[in-house]
Amino acid sequence: MLTDATRNTIRELMARYPQARSALGPALEAAQQQLGYLPDEAMAEVAAIFDLEPMEVQAFVGFYHMLHQWPVGQYHVEVCTNVPCMLRGAGKCGEQLKEKLGLEYGQTTPDGMFTLGEMECLGSCGTAPMVSVTRAQSDWSRYYEELNTPERVDAMLAELRSLASVPADQLPSAGRVVPGVDEVARPYHHSHHPDTNNILARIDKPDSHTLASYEADGGYALARQILAKEGGKTPLEVLETVKAAGLRGRGGAGFPTGMKWGFLPAGSYPRYLVVNADESEPGTFKDRLIIEYDPHQLIEGIILACYATEASHAFIYIRGEYFFGAQRLEDAVAEARAKGYIGKGIFGSAKDLEITVHRGAGAYICGEETALLTSLEGYRGHPRLKPPFPAVEGLYRKPTIVNNVETITQVVSIVRNGADWYKQWGSEKSPGFALYCLSGQVKKPGVYELPYNTTLRELIYDYAGGTIDDRPIKSVIPGGLSMPHVAVDKLDTPMTFEDIVAAGSSLGSCGIIVICEGESIVEVARRTMGFYREESCGKCTPCREGGGWIEKILERIERGEGQSSDLDLIDRLTWPIERQSFCPFGAASVWGVRSMIKLYRDDFEAYIEQTNPTHKEPELPVRPIYRPDTGDVAPKVRV
Repeated sequence: MLTDATRNTIRELMARYPQARSALGPALEAAQQQLGYLPDEAMAEVAAIFDLEPMEVQAFVGFYHMLHQWPVGQYHVEVCTNVPCMLRGAGKCGEQLKEKLGLEYGQTTPDGMFTLGEMECLGSCGTAPMVSVTRAQSDWSRYYEELNTPERVDAMLAELRSLASVPADQLPSAGRVVPGVDEVARPYHHSHHPDTNNILARIDKPDSHTLASYEADGGYALARQILAKEGGKTPLEVLETVKAAGLRGRGGAGFPTGMKWGFLPAGSYPRYLVVNADESEPGTFKDRLIIEYDPHQLIEGIILACYATEASHAFIYIRGEYFFGAQRLEDAVAEARAKGYIGKGIFGSAKDLEITVHRGAGAYICGEETALLTSLEGYRGHPRLKPPFPAVEGLYRKPTIVNNVETITQVVSIVRNGADWYKQWGSEKSPGFALYCLSGQVKKPGVYELPYNTTLRELIYDYAGGTIDDRPIKSVIPGGLSMPHVAVDKLDTPMTFEDIVAAGSSLGSCGIIVICEGESIVEVARRTMGFYREESCGKCTPCREGGGWIEKILERIERGEGQSSDLDLIDRLTWPIERQSFCPFGAASVWGVRSMIKLYRDDFEAYIEQTNPTHKEPELPVRPIYRPDTGDVAPKVRV
């Protein structure tokens, strides 16, 4: 079924990796671009190319939601309905699309033009509600954002219909669009605090993503200076600068970056750097800005990090839904390679460095560092047991550093200006500044680059202009959907790792979701658990089964069949899921719902009383009883 061109593409992809199996995901994507989906025959052909059994490829395809085993329409329209989008009207947007297309989620129009789907977080929380549209048998994709009126939904559908007969190579550029408003949407961040406007300083400039623009602003001069044969710095000096600055990882755990780099075993080579761009935590959308609008800043950070850690090959694992970002990264890497900044003897030094951009295929679990490494090696994204930690035994069982996009980008400013400069902001345990993602029911959602120690109240009211319609705040999630909620009396808490922990939550990825009075906390809890049930990798029983149980209980409460005892049951279920799951995903999946029941139990109780005033018990499951004495099956009975 595969054409010679597709087979050649697959072989070229295999050549990019130290081990060819790493190209399995990209190879399947190439096959899907040719055929529109992946029938058994196509998977068998890919398996033969990789010398694998067909069932190995089928198992891989079944794990990643962006790989399709059945045909979809010419346009795959996927509505993000996760909590940040839900709070800004995603439900209404989805209903409008259902009405206009005459579809339910999972269906395709009779003419085969549109397939409508419901999606988990698409990393565009600041411009909700939004949908992602991909075109079959091509690499074309667009984010349609701020779809908060029927007119914008109509404008999107009209554009897609007008492009239906346009050849794939003549389609307008991919990217982000506000239908009927902007041909190409600009970055959604806000100017503020000029002293800490470093990472995002360039992204509003025209063509900020290009090498010419980056070098015009002094880009790559630092890398050239550091790697210079005379007057440069040693790898240890760069590492010690990062360590002295106290830079903490921006992916969620907040582990000290310089300390992690120092864990690499002496004399063990090759070493790898893996940049985690699998930005899938609902409420988090900061890395997209760097990737889409200043990718060369990330590349310079990679160069410095690889020099400090003596790694010679870096991989950027970017989530599959970030089509536009992946294109920008591929173009930037090609530009840098053409100038000699990537490859053999970069900047005329003895340093060799290769950078490979690797697209995922849709799996939230791959944000966990060991699951990411497993996926990068060409397998289902299952987490690994730690220890050994990746710094000792990581990618291809070699020493590997895994850092977030923002973490690596921060390295540029730190090495340029020094540790003391960085430590003038924040606190002793949380030095420097961070990218705060603000979403939910605020007037100016977006990404804010501010010092640690900025309070939640300052972020929401001074920078984001307060809440929509000036509604009172009900709850705030300070670090992405997986983190515990904090009540309104915690708004004066400084945004530092230590202070947010003291307030009962965690800073996580700095994804702040604001929920106002009037929203159903039951609906928020149910949608939260729906996300984690959907995204469980299935490796271990507590997480795989427990999340589904809690979601079913919340669904029962929401449809008016709840009991007060259900709240205690949910709380009781969260503890074994947290304590007995294989990886941190299990624990993080229940923190949010547990905190909601703790903080807002009165709301749950009131909803249950209002929707089930007679306290009617739900129908219990029934099963047949086998009688061994007669071999008969008795009528179904209640159990």
